[in-house]
Amino acid sequence: MAPRQATQQGSSIGALWPYDHGHPIATALPISLRTIMATTLRLVTWNIHKGIGTDRTYALERVIEVLRLLNADIVCLQEVDHRVRRSSFENQKKRLRRELGYPYSAMGLNVKVGRGAYGNVTLSKFPVESRRNLDLTVAPKKRRRALITHVAVRGQQTWVVANVHLGLMHVERKIQVRRLLAHLSAGIDKNIPLVIAGDWNEWGTRLVRGILNQEGLHVARVDRQRHERTWPSRKPLVALDRVVYRAPVRCHHVACILDDATRVASDHVPLVVELTVPGLRAAAKEKAR
Repeated sequence: MAPRQATQQGSSIGALWPYDHGHPIATALPISLRTIMATTLRLVTWNIHKGIGTDRTYALERVIEVLRLLNADIVCLQEVDHRVRRSSFENQKKRLRRELGYPYSAMGLNVKVGRGAYGNVTLSKFPVESRRNLDLTVAPKKRRRALITHVAVRGQQTWVVANVHLGLMHVERKIQVRRLLAHLSAGIDKNIPLVIAGDWNEWGTRLVRGILNQEGLHVARVDRQRHERTWPSRKPLVALDRVVYRAPVRCHHVACILDDATRVASDHVPLVVELTVPGLRAAAKEKAR
């Protein structure tokens, strides 16, 4: 099934992403699609810019409200502050987890700021079995890491989710991706679902053509010619944020969420995908018996 795209302009978030099971549009969909949706994993990746919006105001509650409406199973966030002055010395991971109601989370701090730091955060509705903050730094560039988590999705199957924020230069990103894939290839069976999500800082497709395709990885996108543009949020021109996956994972839907709320909440807009693995539906039916 080819990924489907939601309408982006001039609508509320609820209208942009009408796939909650109780939504009238969702209940009107064909039975076969609703069955697939019932077993999919919704993932959001978003560079939240420390909760500082395009109006230069710190207001983490705007990010929280958007994420609450999106209701993802797993959320991969970048540029999350921890005890930094610019964000009122808040423990942002703790607040996000508490106010959004996610029972499981992981944080990888990457860059020191005063006595605090910022980095990546993964929030999950499912148990996080393990976590590792893999160093991807290419000296003398800014410190970069990949937050790798093993998540027990619905208690049936472990997914590996890598939350990344790559460097600003192509050669830097190329080294970082090769390092990440070497680590994942060495320690993870190819039959285990794998997703790499985050801010790739990639303006073009050279990484996709040069590395990802060779490794059997796929980019979640509407079609082969078009990626979802996520930056800058007021008028997105570039697809800096990507979700990459490997078989047996399949992508059923991808959309960036662009409305009045997301235009101001951060300088990026959130990217949402719905993924599934063949067999999850069968396993759920077997368990119900």
